Amino acid sequence: MKLLVVGSVLALIAGACGSETPVGEARAFGIVDAGDAADQQVLAYQYQPDSSLTYGLLMDMEMNATMAFPGLGGSGDMSMGMSVGGSSTYDFAPGPQPGSVELTMRSDLSEFDLTHFTVDGQSMTNQLSQADIAALSEQSALPEVTVVLSERGEILELRYGDTAMPADFLSGFGAGGFSDPTGMSMAGLFGPEMPAEGVGVGAEWTIDSSQEVPFLGTLASTTHYWITGQEQVNGHDVLVIVSSSTVEDLEIDLMDMMESMISMDQAQLDAFGMTAQDMAAMQSELMPDVDMTMRFSYDKIEGTTYFDPAAGLVVWSANNADMTGSMDIKTPDGDGSMTFGMSMEMQVLLADDPETT
Repeated sequence: MKLLVVGSVLALIAGACGSETPVGEARAFGIVDAGDAADQQVLAYQYQPDSSLTYGLLMDMEMNATMAFPGLGGSGDMSMGMSVGGSSTYDFAPGPQPGSVELTMRSDLSEFDLTHFTVDGQSMTNQLSQADIAALSEQSALPEVTVVLSERGEILELRYGDTAMPADFLSGFGAGGFSDPTGMSMAGLFGPEMPAEGVGVGAEWTIDSSQEVPFLGTLASTTHYWITGQEQVNGHDVLVIVSSSTVEDLEIDLMDMMESMISMDQAQLDAFGMTAQDMAAMQSELMPDVDMTMRFSYDKIEGTTYFDPAAGLVVWSANNADMTGSMDIKTPDGDGSMTFGMSMEMQVLLADDPETT
């Protein structure tokens, strides 16, 4: 078995995560403290259909991996850092549910900087061609995302391009609904899910979620929000809403996952862009006497949102997440392991006022 095959399995994980609807979801939304009684108000998004907003976008990402695969294709380590900038346009349309709005985000990355790229301690930056840099920039582009939102910011529907995603799945990744700061759903670009009750400065609320997701097992998360104060940003009187999330560590038996995927029907295979022959080939190469286990851990998930309650929109949002993980492989040809990590910081800042399209 070669590393290319291992990479093929890893590439399927993102698709597998979103391919099935979670079951047995338990979700709790609770007010810990309503805050200052003198300024309590019900916070709601007021994005108007047939309008658009433009935000400036800045994302910094660091990735690293250390591999030890004797007999499986090689060993070594890699580190990469990149910074991308550009803009995102949010187009709004009437949603299918009463009081809902459909938001489509389209991003344009105008700046890309590969801050470093090393393999086994040696810089590879100067060895990359302009075509290589262009390919990395293209791969860093954010997908087109469409979400249907309630007034509180709860995600009712989500699509990446033409691919619909189960909305319940988002709540397993650290905040639920509109405010996932992990980057898994891209929802962290938008803002928190707001309480139904009136709140003021000093308010705290939490979202707890636990659910069973096919291929992954139980996903459990807790997000705690605080309104820490009031400020003025670019002419907007805003509330400062800080969040901190915890997501329980996750362990995936990749071979069990692959066995489940191989039993999928043709419609599910089509969602992955794979044929039955692709799956049959992977089954013949991967299944016999192979164990592969992957573990994920989110070490830090934090966010700050500057929300204009009068206009009902986010003026500025900053999110960061640190994730680490590992993979262990056992095969007849030898054993191997890999550790990896990723750190991401993302900011969006309102560039103009709402414009009627």
